[in-house]
Amino acid sequence: MGLLMLAVCGTSSAERVDMTLDEGIQMALERNYTIEESVADLDSAYWGLREARRNGGPKVSWNSTANRVGGKAYGMWQHDGLYGNLFSMSMPIYSGGKIEHNIEAAEMGLSGAELDLERTKQNIRNTVSSDYYNILKCRSQVGVYQESVNNLQAHLDDVNAKLRAGVVAQKDVLSSEVSLAEEKQQLVNAINDLNVAVATFNNDVGLPTEAETHAKEELSYEPYDITLPECDEYARLHRPDLFQKQFNLRQKKAEMEAAKSGMRPKLDASVNRNIGGSSPFKTDSDTSDSWSAGVTLNWDIWDSGITAAQVNKKKAAVHRAEAELKDKQNIVKLDVRTAYLNMRAAEENIGTMKEALAKAQEDYRIEVVRYNAGVGTNLEVMDAQDKLVSAKADFINALFNYNTSKASLDYAMGVPVDLDVSPYRQSIENSEKKGE
Repeated sequence: MGLLMLAVCGTSSAERVDMTLDEGIQMALERNYTIEESVADLDSAYWGLREARRNGGPKVSWNSTANRVGGKAYGMWQHDGLYGNLFSMSMPIYSGGKIEHNIEAAEMGLSGAELDLERTKQNIRNTVSSDYYNILKCRSQVGVYQESVNNLQAHLDDVNAKLRAGVVAQKDVLSSEVSLAEEKQQLVNAINDLNVAVATFNNDVGLPTEAETHAKEELSYEPYDITLPECDEYARLHRPDLFQKQFNLRQKKAEMEAAKSGMRPKLDASVNRNIGGSSPFKTDSDTSDSWSAGVTLNWDIWDSGITAAQVNKKKAAVHRAEAELKDKQNIVKLDVRTAYLNMRAAEENIGTMKEALAKAQEDYRIEVVRYNAGVGTNLEVMDAQDKLVSAKADFINALFNYNTSKASLDYAMGVPVDLDVSPYRQSIENSEKKGE
């Protein structure tokens, strides 16, 4: 037990943290760097939308020049300096649909970034859940091996007493010592697995890896009463990455329409004011004092096929997005089915392993009684002990697999963390009704 406490607790200077699963998930959502990356992507998408919208507004510019002049062209000029200022304001009236479709594409990109952030949070929740259950599993296994070491030590003491009484052979002592040494080795490995599990959990939730994290909960079984078709339907309505692919498809279509604007005319309005003279902002030169207001029509009638190539490039991106959406739909179904079947298999194993554990415990008790009564062998006791340890480990693994499969099923179904995807789903449904 002293070895166990030293390995698990570590040094007294380590930070002690008692934590539930929900607390660990919340801490990870606040500290995990992967989420910060997704937040940065969302921020970039937001400013991309702002940029697209501002492209449809007026632009004001100021161009100023200052020159030293001379020569015959300026023979009548009384000054050797010439300054000029041109103030311009322009605004697009018709861009061939480029501005409007770029705004639409940016809006789709922003929605996709919001959904991607939610999916990232779901992934973090699933990862932390798996880490937490792994701590519980490893801690339970440490308890199993520690109990086995205690049992084998007590049995070895009994065998030594019988040897001194002359009722057993020396080989019983030797075989008991070997079994005890092997079980101590298993205990050391289990303790190391626990320490690694704790460090992994700490890293994923944003704690120092050396922190002494204690899980408050235990591995347990809670029924998950939901059918596979219900899981499939829930995933279809809630998986954020599925909707993200749909928004990505709409974004690519909008970008393709924006590229088609190169085949259409553009109309811009502009106002210009030009002043110039012998000093800054002074108008004493008639040739430099002018203003203009009007519209400009520009139409690239032939551009050697550049626009057509750009449109075809965007069209290929649309085809890829369509394929990615269909692939994602198949992946979602596979994810749900895999997690669901794994959960049900683990659930069945829990009942089976529970029965096997009860029988292994009874078998071990009987073999100890038979050995103490002189009608059983030491080998039978060791074999019963091995089977008992194996049965306990199998039961723990069944509980671990069930809980991690439940967490994986939640992830596969898209059970939300922060974001309600209903408005995004409604937006897509409305677009499909309009035939977009």
